[in-house]
Amino acid sequence: MRSVPVIVSLIAAMILLSGNASASLYQISKVSGSVYAAIAEPNGKAASNALFVVTDHEVILAGAHFIQEGVKELLAEIGRITPLPVQKVILTHHHRGFNFIDFDFPEKAEIVASVNVWQALKGESREFRNPAVVFEKLLTLNRGKTSLVIMNAGPGHSSGDVIVYLPNERILFASDLLFHDTVGFMGEASIHEWGEALDMMETLAPAIVVPGVGKVSDSGAIEKFRKFYRAFMTEIIRNVEKGNSFVQTKKEFSLPQYKSLPGYDTFLEVNLERAYKQFKSRR
Repeated sequence: MRSVPVIVSLIAAMILLSGNASASLYQISKVSGSVYAAIAEPNGKAASNALFVVTDHEVILAGAHFIQEGVKELLAEIGRITPLPVQKVILTHHHRGFNFIDFDFPEKAEIVASVNVWQALKGESREFRNPAVVFEKLLTLNRGKTSLVIMNAGPGHSSGDVIVYLPNERILFASDLLFHDTVGFMGEASIHEWGEALDMMETLAPAIVVPGVGKVSDSGAIEKFRKFYRAFMTEIIRNVEKGNSFVQTKKEFSLPQYKSLPGYDTFLEVNLERAYKQFKSRR
């Protein structure tokens, strides 16, 4: 099976060498009142979307895959909207083996992370210097009229994923548990648990959904990705139950209705390998 260093190299190539990097890494859009989405520009260096909330006395930023250049741009964009400082960063996940992402935040910014995310960060060779709040299952930040419910969804896209829900505005930031109109990286996924996370997010009935990759949408984006996810897993199960080897599975795997989606060919082999390995291990 594919080794961790190879997976790391693959993601790193996508983050740092994905086509012609645009001058701007994010497109900022107001989604509701004081809530803004930072949508990663296609084919740019930013690999994942972010969300930030302007409260009465601080800015709260949420997301993952934060490269130094991306943090600098986000701080500049936030500075054009408000003079308030970014005092909290909700880190929604971290891929092990990456010392160049998720470390270069403002030195006084407090990091909010689940136990899973914190363990992934502390396992890196680079020292993490920011103050941090580590929670186990759920943490709520009440800021005037705005509340942020931060939930540990557990393993899914990564070894541990966090979602952020704003109940008053009915806004869900799903981070990389949700890809909208694209096929994302599943090379570190917990296949069964990811499906459960999609079920949980749908029960929230959000009016506005900010995915990890893709444009801002509504709750229909969750169902749309769920359909792809089910089709992908069904095709893997079909091959496993036939007794096909991984090599044979790669030859027979077919999802023609999704083949035109961005990322399908790029991540096909690593996604297939991860899902095949997990289904085989549970038989």
